[in-house]
Amino acid sequence: MRAVKTWLKYAAAIAGGSFLIIGSNSYWQNSQLLMPSEYKTLKATVNRLASKNDLGDQTITFSITSGSKTRWNAEELNLCKKDECNFYTELNPFKPYLGNSAEDVNEAIRQAYLFNGIEAYAWSHGVITVSRSTFKSYEGKEDFFSCLIGHELSHFLNNDVFKDSLREGQEGKNLKEKKRELLMNKISRESESNADINATKMIVNLGLPKDTCLTAYDFYAKHEGRGEETKEDSSHPGYEDRYAAIETFLKTYKPNPDQKIEETKGKWKYNRDLNTLVFTPE
Repeated sequence: MRAVKTWLKYAAAIAGGSFLIIGSNSYWQNSQLLMPSEYKTLKATVNRLASKNDLGDQTITFSITSGSKTRWNAEELNLCKKDECNFYTELNPFKPYLGNSAEDVNEAIRQAYLFNGIEAYAWSHGVITVSRSTFKSYEGKEDFFSCLIGHELSHFLNNDVFKDSLREGQEGKNLKEKKRELLMNKISRESESNADINATKMIVNLGLPKDTCLTAYDFYAKHEGRGEETKEDSSHPGYEDRYAAIETFLKTYKPNPDQKIEETKGKWKYNRDLNTLVFTPE
């Protein structure tokens, strides 16, 4: 009888331990201590920007993706139809894929990490995606990376996607398709320059050198091999025009020493399954 009781106690202890392990696994899976180093860099960068800037009151979701090179790789491998491969751009680069074509998909992600460059996008609803290769490109250049994130935050905080669309509709509703497309690109170029300027202001608020984002853009352009001129159908200004716009702004910009420096406090939540890191202002 004593042996039976002892065994039952032992079994209960094992069962209790199992529940503890299951609960612990769920906790550790989404622990920020164990999230990929790229997410830790992203969190530190946003916290840095938030310490001296107003990042609004809306939730911002960050996701690190495999990048556009994965899309081109998938198209070459016939994993998708031409011009229908955007799905692969947003793949989670931190997990191996199983099933049909798994070997090709995993190799496409590996190559994208090597050959992709600097990529980041802001969506109108508060999602900001950054390719994993971006972090490799900015290794040891945290100030430059801050300019990139500040640029994307500016797009979201200023509702650029909505405002650009609204303006296109107002100014282009009577234009033919080709002229309307050129108008859309012109508006886009202006938004990109404005985001550069807003990112520069954020960086200056941190007490960094005024020309940090100018130098960062020069690094970006050379890193990506983008020295072309501005064309009518360009969505972004060409190298010389974009560089000159930042440079011109810096010549006249003088921060107001009496201006109150805003701080955005917030909390973070990492989700490994969703491949997201969410910042919620408080």
